Amino acid sequence: MELDDEHHLCVLSLRSGATETRPVRVVERIPDTHSLQLGATETAPAPGGVLTIERTVPPDEAVRFGYLLAGTATPELPEPSVGLQPDVLDDDGVQAVWTGPGGETTALEVAPDRQELSLPVVARPAASELSGSAAEERAGSSMGDAAIGLVLRPTNEDAALRTVLRATQRGHPVFVTYSGTAADVESLDRLSSLGAVVVDPPGTDASQSELNRLLSRTARERGLPGLVLQTRDCPRIDYRRTADAYDRADYEVVAIPENWSIPSSEPRVVVGIPAYNAATSIAEVVERAAAFADDVVVVDDGSRDETAARAREAGASVVRHELNRGYGGALKTLFRTADDRGAEHLVVIDADGQHDPADIPTLVETQKRGGTDIVIGSRYVGDRDTKIPLVRSVGLAVINGLTNASMGKLRPSGYVHDTQSGYRVYSRRAIHSLAADSMIGDNMGASTDILYHAHKARLSVSEVPTTISYDVDNASSQGSLSHGFDLLRNIAWTVEYGRPLLIVGMPGVVSTVMGIAVTVLLLTSYLNTGTVAAHQLIVSTLFAVGGMLLCIAAILMHVLNVHPTMRRLTTDTND
Repeated sequence: MELDDEHHLCVLSLRSGATETRPVRVVERIPDTHSLQLGATETAPAPGGVLTIERTVPPDEAVRFGYLLAGTATPELPEPSVGLQPDVLDDDGVQAVWTGPGGETTALEVAPDRQELSLPVVARPAASELSGSAAEERAGSSMGDAAIGLVLRPTNEDAALRTVLRATQRGHPVFVTYSGTAADVESLDRLSSLGAVVVDPPGTDASQSELNRLLSRTARERGLPGLVLQTRDCPRIDYRRTADAYDRADYEVVAIPENWSIPSSEPRVVVGIPAYNAATSIAEVVERAAAFADDVVVVDDGSRDETAARAREAGASVVRHELNRGYGGALKTLFRTADDRGAEHLVVIDADGQHDPADIPTLVETQKRGGTDIVIGSRYVGDRDTKIPLVRSVGLAVINGLTNASMGKLRPSGYVHDTQSGYRVYSRRAIHSLAADSMIGDNMGASTDILYHAHKARLSVSEVPTTISYDVDNASSQGSLSHGFDLLRNIAWTVEYGRPLLIVGMPGVVSTVMGIAVTVLLLTSYLNTGTVAAHQLIVSTLFAVGGMLLCIAAILMHVLNVHPTMRRLTTDTND
Protein backbone atom coordinates (compact mmCIF):
# COMPACT_ATOMS: atom_id res chain seq x y z
CA MET A 1 0.00 0.00 0.00
CA GLU A 2 1.64 3.30 -1.12
CA LEU A 3 1.24 6.15 1.39
CA ASP A 4 3.19 8.80 -0.50
CA ASP A 5 6.19 9.08 -2.83
CA GLU A 6 8.63 8.04 -0.09
CA HIS A 7 6.71 5.61 2.12
CA HIS A 8 5.17 2.20 1.46
CA LEU A 9 3.12 0.26 3.97
CA CYS A 10 3.65 -3.52 3.78
CA VAL A 11 0.93 -5.62 5.38
CA LEU A 12 1.10 -9.34 6.14
CA SER A 13 -1.61 -11.63 7.47
CA LEU A 14 -1.07 -15.04 9.06
CA ARG A 15 -3.79 -17.65 9.40
CA SER A 16 -3.27 -21.12 10.86
CA GLY A 17 -5.28 -24.20 10.06
CA ALA A 18 -3.93 -26.03 13.12
CA THR A 19 -6.11 -26.95 16.07
CA GLU A 20 -3.74 -25.34 18.56
CA THR A 21 -1.98 -21.99 18.83
CA ARG A 22 1.31 -22.01 16.92
CA PRO A 23 4.38 -19.76 17.17
CA VAL A 24 5.42 -18.64 13.68
CA ARG A 25 8.36 -16.69 12.35
CA VAL A 26 8.12 -15.00 8.93
CA VAL A 27 11.35 -13.91 7.25
CA GLU A 28 11.54 -11.18 4.61
CA ARG A 29 14.39 -9.35 2.93
CA ILE A 30 14.16 -5.57 2.71
CA PRO A 31 14.82 -4.30 -0.85
CA ASP A 32 18.11 -2.51 -1.46
CA THR A 33 16.13 0.58 -2.50
CA HIS A 34 14.43 1.00 0.88
CA SER A 35 15.02 1.18 4.62
CA LEU A 36 12.81 -0.06 7.42
CA GLN A 37 11.03 2.90 9.05
CA LEU A 38 10.95 2.30 12.79
CA GLY A 39 9.37 5.58 13.85
CA ALA A 40 8.72 9.18 12.87
CA THR A 41 12.32 9.85 11.83
CA GLU A 42 14.20 6.70 12.85
CA THR A 43 15.05 4.09 10.23
CA ALA A 44 16.93 0.81 10.30
CA PRO A 45 20.65 1.49 9.74
CA ALA A 46 21.03 -0.41 6.50
CA PRO A 47 18.76 -1.19 3.54
CA GLY A 48 18.64 -4.64 2.11
CA GLY A 49 18.59 -6.33 5.52
CA VAL A 50 16.68 -9.40 6.61
CA LEU A 51 13.51 -8.78 8.60
CA THR A 52 11.97 -11.41 10.85
CA ILE A 53 8.48 -11.18 12.30
CA GLU A 54 7.48 -13.39 15.20
CA ARG A 55 3.85 -14.02 16.01
CA THR A 56 1.72 -16.49 17.91
CA VAL A 57 -1.16 -17.55 15.67
CA PRO A 58 -4.36 -18.92 17.27
CA PRO A 59 -6.34 -21.52 15.30
CA ASP A 60 -8.72 -20.16 12.66
CA GLU A 61 -7.82 -16.57 13.45
CA ALA A 62 -5.99 -14.13 11.17
CA VAL A 63 -3.11 -12.18 12.73
CA ARG A 64 -2.22 -9.00 10.87
CA PHE A 65 0.94 -6.94 11.15
CA GLY A 66 2.84 -4.54 9.00
CA TYR A 67 5.88 -2.34 8.62
CA LEU A 68 6.76 0.88 6.87
CA LEU A 69 9.44 1.20 4.20
CA ALA A 70 11.16 4.49 3.39
CA GLY A 71 12.49 5.00 -0.14
CA THR A 72 11.63 6.63 -3.44
CA ALA A 73 11.62 3.61 -5.74
CA THR A 74 8.69 1.19 -5.93
CA PRO A 75 9.82 -1.86 -3.93
CA GLU A 76 9.84 -5.33 -5.44
CA LEU A 77 9.27 -7.52 -2.39
CA PRO A 78 10.56 -11.12 -2.57
CA GLU A 79 8.39 -13.96 -1.40
CA PRO A 80 8.89 -14.58 2.33
CA SER A 81 9.98 -17.83 3.90
CA VAL A 82 8.30 -19.30 6.96
CA GLY A 83 10.14 -20.73 9.97
CA LEU A 84 8.33 -23.04 12.43
CA GLN A 85 9.45 -24.41 15.76
CA PRO A 86 10.91 -27.95 15.47
CA ASP A 87 8.09 -29.53 17.49
CA VAL A 88 5.58 -28.15 14.99
CA LEU A 89 7.39 -29.89 12.12
CA ASP A 90 6.71 -33.23 13.76
CA ASP A 91 3.01 -32.80 12.90
CA ASP A 92 1.88 -34.43 9.67
CA GLY A 93 0.77 -32.27 6.83
CA VAL A 94 2.40 -29.01 7.96
CA GLN A 95 2.54 -26.60 5.05
CA ALA A 96 2.66 -22.85 4.42
CA VAL A 97 0.99 -20.96 1.60
CA TRP A 98 1.73 -17.39 0.55
CA THR A 99 -1.29 -15.49 -0.75
CA GLY A 100 -0.33 -12.47 -2.84
CA PRO A 101 -2.14 -9.13 -3.10
CA GLY A 102 -4.09 -10.38 -6.12
CA GLY A 103 -5.25 -13.56 -4.41
CA GLU A 104 -2.68 -15.83 -6.07
CA THR A 105 -1.25 -18.55 -3.81
CA THR A 106 2.24 -20.04 -3.72
CA ALA A 107 3.43 -22.97 -1.64
CA LEU A 108 6.40 -21.95 0.49
CA GLU A 109 9.27 -23.94 1.82
CA VAL A 110 8.81 -24.78 5.49
CA ALA A 111 12.10 -25.13 7.35
CA PRO A 112 13.06 -25.47 11.01
CA ASP A 113 13.36 -22.23 12.85
CA ARG A 114 16.94 -20.95 12.64
CA GLN A 115 18.18 -18.75 15.44
CA GLU A 116 20.73 -17.05 13.18
CA LEU A 117 17.79 -15.27 11.51
CA SER A 118 17.12 -13.23 14.66
CA LEU A 119 17.65 -9.86 13.06
CA PRO A 120 15.44 -6.76 13.72
CA VAL A 121 12.06 -8.20 14.66
CA VAL A 122 8.99 -6.14 13.89
CA ALA A 123 6.86 -7.56 16.67
CA ARG A 124 9.28 -6.98 19.55
CA PRO A 125 12.82 -5.96 18.54
CA ALA A 126 15.66 -7.62 20.39
CA ALA A 127 17.44 -5.18 22.69
CA SER A 128 20.76 -5.98 21.03
CA GLU A 129 19.41 -4.78 17.71
CA LEU A 130 18.17 -1.45 19.05
CA SER A 131 20.19 1.66 19.60
CA GLY A 132 20.50 3.90 22.65
CA SER A 133 17.17 5.04 24.02
CA ALA A 134 15.21 2.35 22.17
CA ALA A 135 17.18 -0.40 23.93
CA GLU A 136 16.67 1.28 27.30
CA GLU A 137 12.96 1.60 26.49
CA ARG A 138 12.67 -2.11 25.84
CA ALA A 139 14.71 -3.07 28.90
CA GLY A 140 12.68 -0.89 31.24
CA SER A 141 9.23 -1.73 29.91
CA SER A 142 6.89 -3.56 32.30
CA MET A 143 3.61 -2.98 30.48
CA GLY A 144 3.50 -6.50 29.05
CA ASP A 145 0.33 -6.97 27.02
CA ALA A 146 -1.22 -3.63 27.95
CA ALA A 147 -3.19 -2.13 25.09
CA ILE A 148 -2.62 1.24 23.43
CA GLY A 149 -5.76 3.31 22.85
CA LEU A 150 -6.01 6.34 20.57
CA VAL A 151 -8.61 8.59 19.00
CA LEU A 152 -8.22 9.18 15.26
CA ARG A 153 -8.79 12.77 14.17
CA PRO A 154 -8.28 14.57 10.84
CA THR A 155 -5.29 16.35 12.38
CA ASN A 156 -3.38 13.27 13.61
CA GLU A 157 -3.74 10.64 10.87
CA ASP A 158 -0.02 10.31 10.08
CA ALA A 159 0.95 10.38 13.74
CA ALA A 160 -1.70 7.76 14.53
CA LEU A 161 -0.22 5.48 11.88
CA ARG A 162 3.24 5.80 13.44
CA THR A 163 1.78 5.13 16.91
CA VAL A 164 0.16 1.88 15.72
CA LEU A 165 3.35 0.79 13.99
CA ARG A 166 5.52 1.34 17.05
CA ALA A 167 2.96 -0.24 19.38
CA THR A 168 2.54 -3.39 17.29
CA GLN A 169 6.32 -3.65 16.93
CA ARG A 170 6.41 -3.97 20.71
CA GLY A 171 3.58 -6.50 20.75
CA HIS A 172 0.93 -4.21 22.24
CA PRO A 173 -2.69 -4.58 21.09
CA VAL A 174 -4.06 -1.29 19.74
CA PHE A 175 -7.62 0.00 19.88
CA VAL A 176 -8.66 2.91 17.69
CA THR A 177 -11.83 4.94 17.77
CA TYR A 178 -12.54 8.19 15.98
CA SER A 179 -14.01 11.61 16.53
CA GLY A 180 -16.23 13.60 14.19
CA THR A 181 -19.20 13.16 11.93
CA ALA A 182 -17.38 10.87 9.52
CA ALA A 183 -14.16 8.91 9.76
CA ASP A 184 -11.56 8.70 7.02
CA VAL A 185 -12.28 5.17 5.79
CA GLU A 186 -8.87 4.85 4.13
CA SER A 187 -7.06 5.86 7.33
CA LEU A 188 -9.10 3.39 9.36
CA ASP A 189 -8.33 0.66 6.83
CA ARG A 190 -4.62 1.41 7.11
CA LEU A 191 -4.71 1.20 10.89
CA SER A 192 -6.79 -1.96 10.76
CA SER A 193 -4.37 -3.55 8.29
CA LEU A 194 -1.61 -3.02 10.85
CA GLY A 195 -3.55 -4.99 13.42
CA ALA A 196 -5.39 -2.18 15.21
CA VAL A 197 -8.94 -2.93 16.34
CA VAL A 198 -11.32 -0.17 15.20
CA VAL A 199 -14.09 0.59 17.68
CA ASP A 200 -17.02 2.67 16.48
CA PRO A 201 -17.79 5.65 18.76
CA PRO A 202 -21.14 5.88 20.59
CA GLY A 203 -22.11 8.93 18.53
CA THR A 204 -20.80 11.64 16.25
CA ASP A 205 -20.70 14.15 19.10
CA ALA A 206 -18.96 11.93 21.67
CA SER A 207 -16.58 13.84 23.94
CA GLN A 208 -12.94 12.93 24.54
CA SER A 209 -13.77 11.45 27.95
CA GLU A 210 -16.56 9.32 26.43
CA LEU A 211 -14.17 8.00 23.78
CA ASN A 212 -11.53 7.23 26.41
CA ARG A 213 -14.08 5.31 28.45
CA LEU A 214 -15.09 3.38 25.33
CA LEU A 215 -11.46 2.37 24.71
CA SER A 216 -11.04 1.38 28.35
CA ARG A 217 -14.23 -0.69 28.33
CA THR A 218 -13.16 -2.45 25.12
CA ALA A 219 -9.76 -3.32 26.58
CA ARG A 220 -11.37 -4.70 29.74
CA GLU A 221 -13.85 -6.78 27.73
CA ARG A 222 -10.93 -8.32 25.82
CA GLY A 223 -9.33 -9.32 29.14
CA LEU A 224 -6.28 -7.08 28.74
CA PRO A 225 -4.38 -6.10 31.90
CA GLY A 226 -4.26 -2.34 31.26
CA LEU A 227 -4.58 0.52 28.79
CA VAL A 228 -2.27 3.35 27.73
CA LEU A 229 -4.24 6.29 26.36
CA GLN A 230 -2.38 8.13 23.61
CA THR A 231 -2.60 11.93 23.73
CA ARG A 232 -4.55 13.99 21.21
CA ASP A 233 -1.69 14.73 18.76
CA CYS A 234 -0.26 11.18 18.95
CA PRO A 235 3.41 12.11 19.59
CA ARG A 236 6.05 9.40 19.97
CA ILE A 237 5.45 7.60 23.26
CA ASP A 238 8.25 7.36 25.81
CA TYR A 239 7.58 3.70 26.62
CA ARG A 240 10.03 3.50 29.49
CA ARG A 241 8.58 6.41 31.45
CA THR A 242 5.05 5.42 30.51
CA ALA A 243 5.76 1.95 31.95
CA ASP A 244 6.84 3.57 35.24
CA ALA A 245 3.56 5.49 35.34
CA TYR A 246 1.69 2.30 34.38
CA ASP A 247 3.11 0.51 37.41
CA ARG A 248 1.51 3.12 39.69
CA ALA A 249 -1.88 3.17 37.94
CA ASP A 250 -4.92 1.04 38.62
CA TYR A 251 -5.76 0.24 35.00
CA GLU A 252 -5.39 3.28 32.72
CA VAL A 253 -2.44 5.59 32.25
CA VAL A 254 -1.88 8.53 29.90
CA ALA A 255 1.06 8.07 27.50
CA ILE A 256 4.09 10.26 28.21
CA PRO A 257 5.50 11.83 25.03
CA GLU A 258 9.22 11.56 24.29
CA ASN A 259 9.47 15.34 23.97
CA TRP A 260 8.07 15.89 27.46
CA SER A 261 10.57 17.31 29.93
CA ILE A 262 12.56 14.80 31.96
CA PRO A 263 11.68 14.73 35.69
CA SER A 264 14.41 15.91 38.05
CA SER A 265 15.09 16.12 41.76
CA GLU A 266 13.99 19.75 41.66
CA PRO A 267 10.18 20.16 41.53
CA ARG A 268 10.04 21.97 38.21
CA VAL A 269 6.46 20.92 37.50
CA VAL A 270 4.07 20.69 40.44
CA VAL A 271 0.45 19.65 39.85
CA GLY A 272 -1.89 21.15 42.44
CA ILE A 273 -5.37 19.74 43.08
CA PRO A 274 -7.91 21.50 45.33
CA ALA A 275 -10.14 18.74 46.67
CA TYR A 276 -13.31 18.60 48.77
CA ASN A 277 -15.11 15.29 49.38
CA ALA A 278 -13.47 13.80 46.26
CA ALA A 279 -12.62 10.33 47.57
CA THR A 280 -14.27 8.59 44.60
CA SER A 281 -12.15 10.35 41.97
CA ILE A 282 -8.99 11.76 43.56
CA ALA A 283 -6.83 8.61 43.24
CA GLU A 284 -7.35 8.32 39.49
CA VAL A 285 -6.72 12.03 38.97
CA VAL A 286 -3.50 11.87 40.99
CA GLU A 287 -2.25 8.77 39.16
CA ARG A 288 -2.92 10.25 35.72
CA ALA A 289 -1.42 13.62 36.60
CA ALA A 290 1.68 12.11 38.23
CA ALA A 291 2.97 11.01 34.82
CA PHE A 292 3.55 14.66 33.94
CA ALA A 293 4.72 16.05 37.29
CA ASP A 294 7.70 16.07 39.61
CA ASP A 295 5.26 16.33 42.50
CA VAL A 296 1.48 16.23 42.97
CA VAL A 297 0.06 18.27 45.85
CA VAL A 298 -3.53 17.75 46.97
CA VAL A 299 -5.14 20.32 49.26
CA ASP A 300 -7.84 18.49 51.21
CA ASP A 301 -10.18 21.37 52.02
CA GLY A 302 -11.84 19.98 55.16
CA SER A 303 -13.29 16.89 53.46
CA ARG A 304 -15.55 14.61 55.49
CA ASP A 305 -14.63 11.49 53.49
CA GLU A 306 -11.40 9.61 52.68
CA THR A 307 -10.05 12.17 50.19
CA ALA A 308 -6.74 12.68 52.03
CA ALA A 309 -6.08 8.96 52.54
CA ARG A 310 -6.88 8.07 48.93
CA ALA A 311 -4.66 10.88 47.65
CA ARG A 312 -1.70 9.72 49.78
CA GLU A 313 -2.17 6.13 48.65
CA ALA A 314 -2.01 7.33 45.03
CA GLY A 315 1.34 9.03 45.72
CA ALA A 316 0.37 12.67 46.29
CA SER A 317 1.61 15.06 48.96
CA VAL A 318 -1.40 16.16 51.01
CA VAL A 319 -1.97 19.47 52.78
CA ARG A 320 -5.10 19.31 54.91
CA HIS A 321 -7.42 22.12 56.02
CA GLU A 322 -9.21 21.22 59.22
CA LEU A 323 -12.14 23.42 58.18
CA ASN A 324 -13.49 24.06 54.71
CA ARG A 325 -12.06 27.33 53.39
CA GLY A 326 -13.52 27.23 49.90
CA TYR A 327 -11.98 26.90 46.46
CA GLY A 328 -10.08 30.17 46.76
CA GLY A 329 -8.70 29.17 50.15
CA ALA A 330 -7.37 25.91 48.68
CA LEU A 331 -5.78 27.82 45.78
CA LYS A 332 -3.98 30.18 48.17
CA THR A 333 -2.56 27.18 50.02
CA LEU A 334 -1.36 25.73 46.71
CA PHE A 335 0.38 28.99 45.76
CA ARG A 336 2.17 29.17 49.11
CA THR A 337 3.13 25.48 48.99
CA ALA A 338 4.46 25.71 45.43
CA ASP A 339 6.33 28.90 46.30
CA ASP A 340 7.97 27.22 49.31
CA ARG A 341 9.05 24.28 47.11
CA GLY A 342 10.50 26.55 44.43
CA ALA A 343 8.29 25.16 41.66
CA GLU A 344 8.94 26.48 38.16
CA HIS A 345 5.44 25.60 36.99
CA LEU A 346 2.29 25.05 39.04
CA VAL A 347 -0.48 23.28 37.12
CA VAL A 348 -3.89 23.47 38.82
CA ILE A 349 -6.52 20.88 37.87
CA ASP A 350 -9.85 19.85 39.37
CA ALA A 351 -10.23 16.80 41.60
CA ASP A 352 -13.40 15.54 39.92
CA GLY A 353 -11.75 14.40 36.67
CA GLN A 354 -13.20 17.15 34.48
CA HIS A 355 -9.72 18.15 33.29
CA ASP A 356 -7.63 15.84 31.09
CA PRO A 357 -4.07 15.54 32.53
CA ALA A 358 -2.84 14.70 29.02
CA ASP A 359 -3.02 18.44 28.25
CA ILE A 360 -0.45 19.28 30.95
CA PRO A 361 2.55 19.09 28.56
CA THR A 362 0.78 21.44 26.14
CA LEU A 363 0.14 24.04 28.83
CA VAL A 364 3.65 23.85 30.29
CA GLU A 365 5.43 23.85 26.93
CA THR A 366 3.33 26.85 25.85
CA GLN A 367 4.44 28.66 28.98
CA LYS A 368 8.08 27.77 28.36
CA ARG A 369 8.09 28.87 24.73
CA GLY A 370 6.30 32.16 25.27
CA GLY A 371 7.55 33.01 28.75
CA THR A 372 3.91 33.52 29.74
CA ASP A 373 3.10 33.91 33.43
CA ILE A 374 -0.37 32.31 33.33
CA VAL A 375 -1.55 29.86 30.65
CA ILE A 376 -5.25 28.99 30.74
CA GLY A 377 -6.73 25.77 29.40
CA SER A 378 -9.64 27.35 27.54
CA ARG A 379 -12.97 25.91 26.43
CA TYR A 380 -13.44 28.73 23.90
CA VAL A 381 -10.31 28.77 21.70
CA GLY A 382 -9.11 26.39 18.99
CA ASP A 383 -11.00 23.19 18.19
CA ARG A 384 -13.65 23.06 20.90
CA ASP A 385 -14.79 19.58 21.95
CA THR A 386 -16.28 20.70 25.27
CA LYS A 387 -20.07 20.43 25.41
CA ILE A 388 -21.14 23.07 27.93
CA PRO A 389 -24.68 22.86 29.37
CA LEU A 390 -26.89 25.68 28.05
CA VAL A 391 -27.52 27.45 31.38
CA ARG A 392 -23.84 27.33 32.28
CA SER A 393 -22.85 28.49 28.80
CA VAL A 394 -25.06 31.59 29.01
CA GLY A 395 -23.80 32.36 32.51
CA LEU A 396 -20.17 31.97 31.47
CA ALA A 397 -20.68 34.26 28.48
CA VAL A 398 -22.03 37.00 30.79
CA ILE A 399 -19.25 36.51 33.34
CA ASN A 400 -16.54 36.49 30.65
CA GLY A 401 -17.84 39.73 29.17
CA LEU A 402 -18.18 41.50 32.53
CA THR A 403 -14.76 40.36 33.71
CA ASN A 404 -12.99 41.58 30.57
CA ALA A 405 -14.94 44.87 30.59
CA SER A 406 -14.04 45.54 34.23
CA MET A 407 -10.34 45.10 33.35
CA GLY A 408 -10.66 47.25 30.24
CA LYS A 409 -9.80 44.29 28.00
CA LEU A 410 -12.19 44.86 25.12
CA ARG A 411 -9.76 44.43 22.23
CA PRO A 412 -9.35 40.90 20.79
CA SER A 413 -5.61 40.89 21.52
CA GLY A 414 -6.08 41.12 25.27
CA TYR A 415 -9.46 39.44 25.68
CA VAL A 416 -9.56 36.40 28.00
CA HIS A 417 -12.08 34.00 26.49
CA ASP A 418 -12.40 31.63 29.45
CA THR A 419 -12.05 33.63 32.66
CA GLN A 420 -13.52 30.84 34.83
CA SER A 421 -11.41 27.89 33.70
CA GLY A 422 -9.70 26.27 36.66
CA TYR A 423 -7.21 24.46 34.40
CA ARG A 424 -4.20 26.79 34.55
CA VAL A 425 -0.43 26.73 34.77
CA TYR A 426 1.44 29.44 36.69
CA SER A 427 5.07 30.45 36.21
CA ARG A 428 7.58 30.92 39.03
CA ARG A 429 7.00 34.67 38.93
CA ALA A 430 3.22 34.27 39.05
CA ILE A 431 3.41 31.72 41.89
CA HIS A 432 5.51 34.04 44.05
CA SER A 433 3.31 37.06 43.31
CA LEU A 434 0.02 35.26 44.00
CA ALA A 435 1.34 33.59 47.16
CA ALA A 436 1.84 37.05 48.67
CA ASP A 437 -1.59 38.43 47.70
CA SER A 438 -4.04 38.38 50.62
CA MET A 439 -6.83 39.95 48.54
CA ILE A 440 -7.71 36.71 46.71
CA GLY A 441 -11.07 35.56 48.01
CA ASP A 442 -11.96 32.17 49.42
CA ASN A 443 -14.98 31.37 47.21
CA MET A 444 -15.32 30.35 43.55
CA GLY A 445 -14.68 33.95 42.54
CA ALA A 446 -10.97 33.35 43.19
CA SER A 447 -10.52 32.56 39.49
CA THR A 448 -11.58 36.14 38.74
CA ASP A 449 -9.46 37.52 41.59
CA ILE A 450 -6.39 35.91 40.06
CA LEU A 451 -7.04 37.59 36.71
CA TYR A 452 -7.45 40.95 38.45
CA HIS A 453 -4.18 40.31 40.26
CA ALA A 454 -2.49 39.45 36.94
CA HIS A 455 -3.87 42.63 35.37
CA LYS A 456 -2.68 44.79 38.27
CA ALA A 457 0.73 43.08 38.61
CA ARG A 458 1.26 43.06 34.82
CA LEU A 459 1.47 39.28 34.57
CA SER A 460 1.06 37.98 31.03
CA VAL A 461 -1.88 35.67 30.25
CA SER A 462 -2.49 33.36 27.28
CA GLU A 463 -4.89 30.53 26.43
CA VAL A 464 -4.58 27.12 24.77
CA PRO A 465 -7.39 24.77 23.73
CA THR A 466 -8.45 22.08 26.20
CA THR A 467 -11.44 19.85 26.75
CA ILE A 468 -13.45 19.83 29.97
CA SER A 469 -15.87 17.00 30.65
CA TYR A 470 -19.15 17.71 32.46
CA ASP A 471 -20.32 14.09 32.62
CA VAL A 472 -18.06 13.00 35.48
CA ASP A 473 -19.43 11.32 38.58
CA ASN A 474 -18.11 13.76 41.18
CA ALA A 475 -18.64 17.16 39.56
CA SER A 476 -18.62 20.42 41.50
CA SER A 477 -21.42 20.54 44.06
CA GLN A 478 -22.07 24.25 43.69
CA GLY A 479 -25.04 25.03 41.46
CA SER A 480 -24.77 27.22 38.39
CA LEU A 481 -26.97 29.99 39.85
CA SER A 482 -25.10 30.05 43.15
CA HIS A 483 -21.77 30.04 41.35
CA GLY A 484 -22.90 32.84 39.05
CA PHE A 485 -24.13 34.97 41.96
CA ASP A 486 -20.77 34.61 43.70
CA LEU A 487 -18.93 35.61 40.54
CA LEU A 488 -21.14 38.66 39.89
CA ARG A 489 -20.80 39.80 43.48
CA ASN A 490 -17.04 39.31 43.27
CA ILE A 491 -16.78 41.31 40.04
CA ALA A 492 -18.85 44.15 41.50
CA TRP A 493 -16.67 44.30 44.62
CA THR A 494 -13.41 44.16 42.67
CA VAL A 495 -14.52 46.81 40.18
CA GLU A 496 -15.66 49.05 43.04
CA TYR A 497 -12.23 48.96 44.66
CA GLY A 498 -10.18 48.62 41.49
CA ARG A 499 -11.76 51.45 39.46
CA PRO A 500 -13.64 53.55 42.04
CA LEU A 501 -13.41 56.87 40.14
CA LEU A 502 -15.12 55.29 37.14
CA ILE A 503 -17.57 52.93 38.82
CA VAL A 504 -18.46 54.98 41.92
CA GLY A 505 -17.34 58.50 41.03
CA MET A 506 -19.12 58.83 37.71
CA PRO A 507 -22.58 57.92 39.07
CA GLY A 508 -21.89 60.31 41.96
CA VAL A 509 -21.11 63.17 39.59
CA VAL A 510 -24.22 62.49 37.50
CA SER A 511 -26.42 62.30 40.62
CA THR A 512 -24.96 65.52 42.02
CA VAL A 513 -25.42 67.48 38.78
CA MET A 514 -28.99 66.23 38.31
CA GLY A 515 -29.91 66.96 41.93
CA ILE A 516 -28.46 70.49 41.86
CA ALA A 517 -30.06 71.25 38.49
CA VAL A 518 -33.53 70.14 39.59
CA THR A 519 -33.17 71.98 42.90
CA VAL A 520 -32.24 75.24 41.11
CA LEU A 521 -35.22 74.88 38.78
CA LEU A 522 -37.59 74.32 41.72
CA LEU A 523 -36.22 77.33 43.61
CA THR A 524 -36.52 79.52 40.49
CA SER A 525 -40.14 78.40 40.09
CA TYR A 526 -40.81 79.29 43.74
CA LEU A 527 -39.41 82.80 43.26
CA ASN A 528 -41.66 83.34 40.23
CA THR A 529 -44.87 81.72 41.48
CA GLY A 530 -44.48 81.66 45.23
CA THR A 531 -45.22 77.90 45.35
CA VAL A 532 -43.06 74.78 45.28
CA ALA A 533 -43.66 71.00 45.46
CA ALA A 534 -42.04 70.01 48.72
CA HIS A 535 -41.58 66.33 47.81
CA GLN A 536 -39.81 67.25 44.56
CA LEU A 537 -37.47 69.56 46.42
CA ILE A 538 -36.66 66.84 48.97
CA VAL A 539 -35.93 64.27 46.25
CA SER A 540 -33.68 66.62 44.27
CA THR A 541 -31.81 67.58 47.42
CA LEU A 542 -31.26 63.92 48.29
CA PHE A 543 -29.94 63.28 44.78
CA ALA A 544 -27.47 66.14 45.14
CA VAL A 545 -26.32 65.16 48.64
CA GLY A 546 -26.12 61.46 47.79
CA GLY A 547 -24.12 62.20 44.66
CA MET A 548 -21.64 64.32 46.62
CA LEU A 549 -21.22 61.51 49.17
CA LEU A 550 -20.53 59.03 46.33
CA CYS A 551 -17.90 61.39 44.92
CA ILE A 552 -16.22 61.68 48.31
CA ALA A 553 -16.28 57.89 48.73
CA ALA A 554 -14.77 57.39 45.26
CA ILE A 555 -11.95 59.80 46.05
CA LEU A 556 -11.21 58.06 49.36
CA MET A 557 -11.18 54.60 47.74
CA HIS A 558 -8.92 55.86 44.97
CA VAL A 559 -6.49 57.19 47.57
CA LEU A 560 -6.55 53.83 49.37
CA ASN A 561 -5.74 52.07 46.11
CA VAL A 562 -2.93 54.26 44.82
CA HIS A 563 -1.24 55.83 47.84
CA PRO A 564 1.71 53.61 48.93
CA THR A 565 1.23 54.25 52.65
CA MET A 566 -2.50 53.54 52.56
CA ARG A 567 -1.97 50.39 50.45
CA ARG A 568 0.61 49.15 52.97
CA LEU A 569 -1.78 49.80 55.86
CA THR A 570 -4.60 47.98 54.05
CA THR A 571 -2.40 44.96 53.33
CA ASP A 572 -1.18 44.79 56.94
CA THR A 573 -4.77 44.93 58.18
CA ASN A 574 -5.87 42.09 55.89
CA ASP A 575 -2.90 39.97 56.95
